[in-house]
Amino acid sequence: MSRRWLFLLWWLSLAAHAQNPFIEAARANAEALPVAPAAADAIVRAFFEGCVAHEGDSIRTVDWAINQGFEPIDAHEGVGATLLSGQPGTVMKMPDSATPVLLAIDLDKRCTVWAELSDGPAVRAEFAKAMSALAAKGARVRPLQERTVERGGAWRMQVQVRYRRAGGSQEFSIGAVTTLSAQPTAQVLNAAPLASRLDVPATDPMGELAR
Repeated sequence: MSRRWLFLLWWLSLAAHAQNPFIEAARANAEALPVAPAAADAIVRAFFEGCVAHEGDSIRTVDWAINQGFEPIDAHEGVGATLLSGQPGTVMKMPDSATPVLLAIDLDKRCTVWAELSDGPAVRAEFAKAMSALAAKGARVRPLQERTVERGGAWRMQVQVRYRRAGGSQEFSIGAVTTLSAQPTAQVLNAAPLASRLDVPATDPMGELAR
């Protein structure tokens, strides 16, 4: 067979391959595969090691995040601006996560970890485990609120506790808003200082973030 015929057969084969509807469907399905949600233990670790352990100290929190590979993002637009509620602060993105996980810290010691896609029950379980570990080490942990709220078309569990580290004097409100369903969606963890023992935390401090 001449080279001309070989070339023609090769070209026709490529053309048929490119227009094969089964191949195109396979490509479309591959592109549509769901993205794996962020790991619950990594989200909770970022919150407790980044926010809670440093008690809202912005310099120490940002130093920790940088050492963990977090990268700063624009804090003046999008989710970053929402997390800071328009206040001065820093927003950083967790490394090696298939979907965005952001840590935001402002100058008033309010610290938030927001995960765009994660398993609510798994995050809630890891959160409870971490709080129990702090209590076992002598921290003062007192439940303040636990209720079910509807946010953005999904039912979520809102949990708030009053926290003071062992040997510490500053009290914090620590909370979590997590979905009741395991369907991956936004999950929020938040810590903010309480000025006095008489302070009553906001009834829904993270409602907008969970939408």
